[in-house]
Amino acid sequence: MDQNIGQMMERLIRLIAIRFTAFLDRLLVRRRVDGVFFGPLLIDRGRGLLYDVERDLTWLQDTNYAKTAGRSSDGQLTWDNARAWVARLNYRGITKWRLPTALNPDGSGPCIGDNCRDSELGHLVFTAFARPSAGTRLINWNPFSIYWSSTEASATEAFAFKMSGLKQGRLAKDPWAPDPALGAAPPLADVVLTWPVHDGDVAAGFFVRLLEAVLQLVR
Repeated sequence: MDQNIGQMMERLIRLIAIRFTAFLDRLLVRRRVDGVFFGPLLIDRGRGLLYDVERDLTWLQDTNYAKTAGRSSDGQLTWDNARAWVARLNYRGITKWRLPTALNPDGSGPCIGDNCRDSELGHLVFTAFARPSAGTRLINWNPFSIYWSSTEASATEAFAFKMSGLKQGRLAKDPWAPDPALGAAPPLADVVLTWPVHDGDVAAGFFVRLLEAVLQLVR
C-alpha cells in the first residue's frame, strides 16, 4: 500500500514539474517564429540565475562570484585557476559550470577586436543585454573588467572579453607574471574576472530537483 502511494506521488510530482516548466515557457515568452525569438532575450530566473534565451545558456547574476564565494579577495584569477574553480563550482546544488567559449556558434573564429557578437560573452553583451526581462539586473557589475573565455590562444595565452571596450582578444594566462622585457608584470587598467556559464535552462530544472527532494522525504 505504501509503495503504491509512493509511486502515485512520484508520478504526480513529475507531472507537476513538466506542467510548471511549460508554464514558465509561456509566462516568460520563450517563443520563436522562423528562428526569431519574441519577448525578452535575457530572463531573470531568480536564485541568482540569468537565462540567455537565444543561446540556451544560464549565467550567474553575480558577475564576480569568485570574490563573493571567497575564492580570491578581489575575484581575480589566472586562467588555469579560473578553469579549475569553475569546474568544481557548486552553486545552489547546480554543478557542471564552465567558462564561456570565444568561438562562434558554428565553431569558427574566434573573432578578435571589435564587434565580436557571436562568442558567448559577445552575444550576452551585444544581444541579450539589449532585451532583458523587466527588473533584470547584474550583481557586482564592473564595466572596467575583462572576462576569461575557455578558448586557448597559445600555450601561454587565452582569449578574453574586455567590457570597457567591448573587445575580444588574447590575454596572458597569468596576467600578473613578470615580463622579462619589462622586469615586471604589464600594467592592466581593468580587473580580470571569471563569469561561469551553464548549458541549458538550469533554473527550471531546479524546481524538478526540489520536488524530487520532497518526494525522498515522504517515502
